[in-house]
Amino acid sequence: MDKRLKQDAFEEALKSQPLVLMPRSITMDVMARIPAKQRPSILTWSDFGLSSVMAACIAALWFAAQHLPAILWVKLRIQSILLYQDFLVNSRWLVPSLLFGLAAFLAALTIPSLYKMTMSYRR
Repeated sequence: MDKRLKQDAFEEALKSQPLVLMPRSITMDVMARIPAKQRPSILTWSDFGLSSVMAACIAALWFAAQHLPAILWVKLRIQSILLYQDFLVNSRWLVPSLLFGLAAFLAALTIPSLYKMTMSYRR
């Protein structure tokens, strides 16, 4: 019975006392205790190499496009028109199948993580 009275007294004291504001320097005090590690470099050699390869590919495409004969531009235009017409003809089944495929892909990405979030690990 004595423990119950002490518990009631503690709860009553907590309810009757006003709350104290948190000191403003608490964040700075906590951050000062965290050991600082050296930040990794922002750019690595692999980033530099990848950007160099991408820049070379873009430059090669631009150079090739500038030096194509005029007849190839006409043939490319004809092929683009034929591709567009093919898309229009097949859009009755192509667009829904692409959208359902995209929905299935996104569901496959999100459902496992949602399942993990809803699982109770306290069992």
